[in-house]
Amino acid sequence: MSSTVALRTALIWHDEVMSDVVVEKPRKITLGKTGKSTFVVPDVGLPAGFAIVRPGNRGYLLTLGQRMRGTICLDGEEQDVETFIRKGGGESQGGFRATPISGRDWGVIELDETGTVKLFFQFVPFEEAPVFLTPKVLAGGVSGLLLAGAAGSWVWNYFGNQNLEEAAFRGFGLAMLAVGIAAMVLWFLKQDNESKASYAFSVALHGALLGTTFMLYSGEDPFAWPGPRSMTGNYLVTRLEPEEPPEPAKTSTVGKVQQDSGPKNDSKEKKPTATKGDEGKSGGEGIERARLKDSKDDTNAPPPQTMLFTKSNRATLDLIRTNTPTGLAKFMKDDYTKDGDAGEGKGTGSGVGDELLGKGTRTDSKGDGAGGGGKVAGDFKSTGKPSLGKERQGGDCVGEGCKGSGPKEVKVAIASGTGDFGGYTEDEINRVVKARAGVFRACYQKELNRSPGLGGKLVVRFKIGSDGAVQTAANAGGSSLTNDAVESCVKSNVMRLKFPPKGAIANVTYPFVFSQGG
Repeated sequence: MSSTVALRTALIWHDEVMSDVVVEKPRKITLGKTGKSTFVVPDVGLPAGFAIVRPGNRGYLLTLGQRMRGTICLDGEEQDVETFIRKGGGESQGGFRATPISGRDWGVIELDETGTVKLFFQFVPFEEAPVFLTPKVLAGGVSGLLLAGAAGSWVWNYFGNQNLEEAAFRGFGLAMLAVGIAAMVLWFLKQDNESKASYAFSVALHGALLGTTFMLYSGEDPFAWPGPRSMTGNYLVTRLEPEEPPEPAKTSTVGKVQQDSGPKNDSKEKKPTATKGDEGKSGGEGIERARLKDSKDDTNAPPPQTMLFTKSNRATLDLIRTNTPTGLAKFMKDDYTKDGDAGEGKGTGSGVGDELLGKGTRTDSKGDGAGGGGKVAGDFKSTGKPSLGKERQGGDCVGEGCKGSGPKEVKVAIASGTGDFGGYTEDEINRVVKARAGVFRACYQKELNRSPGLGGKLVVRFKIGSDGAVQTAANAGGSSLTNDAVESCVKSNVMRLKFPPKGAIANVTYPFVFSQGG
């Protein structure tokens, strides 16, 4: 293992290392705005692709500009970059000064006056990685491979009774296989711990898969009928041939005369064929033939006389089937109504008249009954508004002391509100609340009709939001009206109040006084 000196440079931005480069062989370290440069920096007033470090005759040459600041150490002496440039140290050309660096030199250079972007350089020892495959190692490996192959070939030829070609193939093949396995083991040992764990898991997984495959492999053809033994079990593997149907038994023909069909008659003359009468009977009487559906000479048998299908009921059923409106008019009700005819004589038809027993007529009958055409003076002359009484709803009795359930006259007094009005004036709030006095009166009116004598004061505190809507409404205390229904109704209607939006929040308390009228 040999040790050499390498140049290490790092780009620092806001005191954070953004990039670090170690140069083993002399080459340029450039600054620029593109990716082709060694370090990509913002605009610091340097030429494009500026080589701040480049190879020189005695190592490296450091080039500094007039806008650069920082500290450099040359030959063990620390100097300020600005002072070094002003004194004219090094070689001067076009506003830049160059100086050779090597050995123990180092520096932290600010690329402009702001000090945002810095470049650090230092020479560090560089240890070269050991080379394993040296010429001597390669020569020794080849010699060992040839020796092992020759020894294996001799063993296979002498002890295995193999011919020379087969013995050489096996001997050198095993030797090369051993070298390959050794190389893989060496490569595995040079990996880091995470890579070793990953490769070990992969080898174990693939080994388990291969082992399971060989354990489950049966060698049977899965496509051979009737299928694998594991799925068919003890099923009969021989093909079952279908049995042939037995031949029909031959009947004996002894004593029977074989009759052949007669010759074809080409004559077109039509001869009548006797089917009835004496002529038809000459051929013998056969069984009664089946009646055809459309036969004209067949006589259908009469329907059976059973249950409702008797002779006396069939006429009625036929009438109902063929003339439903006529047959069922007495039992069916039409889907429309019509006025009845006027009754005869005096009567109280439809509850009007001066006699109870009148006579009415219909289109098909006439008899005694409630008449439909009577008239009284009350049908044409009004005697004034009917009295509903003093105890019924809507009667003549109103106010305190009435026992009926009729509506009572009420009064609602809404005083001015108090509290924090926010951005509102008292007049604006009063105008909105008193405009809804009718709904508050209705809340009280509804419960007063149920509970005569109800009255009192209800104090409600509500909060107006910045958008003008009421957010909360609750009993503020000090109320003498103890009726949950009235209170709930009033609070519900207060929540529906809508004030002009002022962008402020108001907390207002309002008293509602409910009382009965005189």
